[in-house]
Amino acid sequence: MTSKASRYLDLLNFKSAEEAYAGVKDLASGLNDKEHQIRSCIFDLHAAVEVELRRVFYHTFKSQLFLTDDERENEKTLAKFDRMIGRLGFMDMYRVLEPVLNSWPHPDLQSIRDINEARNVAAHGDGVENVSYKGRNPFKDADCFAQMYFDAWAIKQSMAKYFDWAIERPKAQLRRYVDKYGPGEI
Repeated sequence: MTSKASRYLDLLNFKSAEEAYAGVKDLASGLNDKEHQIRSCIFDLHAAVEVELRRVFYHTFKSQLFLTDDERENEKTLAKFDRMIGRLGFMDMYRVLEPVLNSWPHPDLQSIRDINEARNVAAHGDGVENVSYKGRNPFKDADCFAQMYFDAWAIKQSMAKYFDWAIERPKAQLRRYVDKYGPGEI
């Protein structure tokens, strides 16, 4: 009798974890190890940019929540808000933020769309030959692959500056105003 812990290993005729990890990779895509590594890195770079977009969205809209002294109600409100932010897709967030981000003097932010397009082709295409980043293929051009890393790194640096100027500084100014003049009426 097959144990519950290994029934899928048995169905695929894998005898070990090593066989399963290698075999499922081959069954899933047919990419070689180098192509898998490059695709995985493209996904990681995309995810790093998505984290930055999500952080901006979260803090931009969190400040608009009406929170009170009722901690239980605040927890419910924040939990619903967290779920909503967590479900937003990359392009949902980027479509809203694109005109804002592109208006800032950080040209690195304009690479966000290119990283997303490369990731989508890598994720949904039949192979790696059609993946393109700024006119080059990161699977065939190591300099292009390195450029994707550098651009994602630069996006993160620019997003940190944007976050400080557009989100953190106004909150600090508002706190100083409230400290000096009081909260006022709603």
